[in-house]
Amino acid sequence: MSFARSIVSIVVVFVFAATGSFIQGQAATSNSKPEDQVTQLEHDWLAADAKGDLAALRRIISEDFIGSSFDGSVLRKHDIIPENPGPGGFAGATVGPTDVRVFGDTGVLLGVINTAGMPAKQIHVILVCQKKPEGWQMIAAQLTRME
Repeated sequence: MSFARSIVSIVVVFVFAATGSFIQGQAATSNSKPEDQVTQLEHDWLAADAKGDLAALRRIISEDFIGSSFDGSVLRKHDIIPENPGPGGFAGATVGPTDVRVFGDTGVLLGVINTAGMPAKQIHVILVCQKKPEGWQMIAAQLTRME
């Protein structure tokens, strides 16, 4: 068996063994434009948060993630993944307009998240994503609540 066929076999086994909306979303977008893949990553992140899918969140958010919370404090990966499964703060949220730019293996998404809370609010989001061997991951984020 050739080296290339071995790699393909390993990848196929990995994809079929993995579960969660993130992998399904990534597989569905593997032939799409990088901008679409970054947009899908945002959808996968919100869906994983809404379901409390900790495994998917761990895959979506890079180990070296850094972000800014609503109060301006610095967030790391362990700060934004809940310790226990269950619906997160984005349960019921929908994605509003987004604009994505990709520069090599780095993508920047500027967009809007519409929350489902009462009263519903808009959150402006800036996500920085990087294409890594395991797929696109969020490496930085800033969320701003619009009052």
